[in-house]
Amino acid sequence: MNQYLTKRQQQILDYITRQIDHTGIAPSAQEIATEFEIPSLFRVTRYLNGLEGKGWIVCNSNQAGGITLMENVRHYRLSVCGDVEEDRVAFKKRI
Repeated sequence: MNQYLTKRQQQILDYITRQIDHTGIAPSAQEIATEFEIPSLFRVTRYLNGLEGKGWIVCNSNQAGGITLMENVRHYRLSVCGDVEEDRVAFKKRI
């Protein structure tokens, strides 16, 4: 799960995470398309397949809210900021 995401993949992953946190249910492909003004559900599916291929989500199209996050619900990705060689490392939470 340490593979880099494109900017759009990160935006979609953040949106999915927020929706699950707020409602308990993952958004549908149509909701993602509407949120990001993506004209094609095929393109949304490609973004979701990319996230799934990189190990961030699992998609189950036979289930309502069929996107499952692969991260543990309360774990956060951290960005490391600072100069490790001079023992100055700061962590900040990415939402």
